[in-house]
Amino acid sequence: MKKSKGTSKEDKKVSSKTEKKSVAQVKNEDQVINPSVKAAKSPRKSRKKVAEALDNLGSIKTETSRLSGREVLKTSNLAKFLPNAITITAMCFGLSSIRFAQCNEWEYAVLCILVSALLDMFDGKIARLLDQSSTFGLELDSLSDLVCFGVAPSIVLYLATMQQVGKVGWGICMFYTVCCALRLARFNISCTDSEQNSDLDRKYFVGIPAPAGAIIALFPMILFFETESFTIVRPFYVAFFLIFSGCMMISTIRTFSSKIVEINYTNSWIALAIIACLIICLTTRLWLSLSVLVTFYLVLIPYGVHRYSEALKSAKTKE
Repeated sequence: MKKSKGTSKEDKKVSSKTEKKSVAQVKNEDQVINPSVKAAKSPRKSRKKVAEALDNLGSIKTETSRLSGREVLKTSNLAKFLPNAITITAMCFGLSSIRFAQCNEWEYAVLCILVSALLDMFDGKIARLLDQSSTFGLELDSLSDLVCFGVAPSIVLYLATMQQVGKVGWGICMFYTVCCALRLARFNISCTDSEQNSDLDRKYFVGIPAPAGAIIALFPMILFFETESFTIVRPFYVAFFLIFSGCMMISTIRTFSSKIVEINYTNSWIALAIIACLIICLTTRLWLSLSVLVTFYLVLIPYGVHRYSEALKSAKTKE
């Protein structure tokens, strides 16, 4: 009987030892699985970390996509095609103005030349923006300008009023076209030697540009569309503006360039307000707005000469 009691005590000791071992094993297993258990206990922190990581990845992807998009746009066939397509479109509008003049649709003829001038403002800027400037584009632009702003205005004005004075009228129209060709040839030479030009020279044109010369030559017809007065489109007045515009294109006086206007974040809202006002005026009273703009540009010519001479003197004194 004593032996049985001793054995029962021994069994109790063994069972207690096994229980202790199982508890220790459970603790060790908990320590091994502890990271996952902690992560399960704190799901909010893990979600925040995952969200931050995803945001960082998204920002990196958007930056790389933007850079790759710009690079793809510059190297795509569309970038190579777009500036020359705009130039050819402007040439087609200039040729269409001659066709409208033959059909006695004078307003459409002048509008086509104005659209050509508008497109001529953007083809070079788009080419520089897409890094697609080339000698081919420069030569094509010059040929288009000769057609749109040299040949088309002279033919339109000859058919409209200058044919009344016969050979003299045709000679004055040819004089204007030759002056436009000389001005474009000089402009091409200045573009090839652009490295020799100073920063001051780049902000001013030598003479008036070809689109401005065409609009000045068409100024009597623009006034006629607004006032409907036939005295404005007499051959004498039209000849004066043709000769004046041709002489201004081949002259060496300095006139304002668009590069003199610098648009940044501080004055961008002013530029947008001016553009909005111009669009409103042109859509409501087209010919009156154009008459005011041409008059304003004519007033700016002597002011630009004065500003250039003052800037040149100040630059020489600094040296």
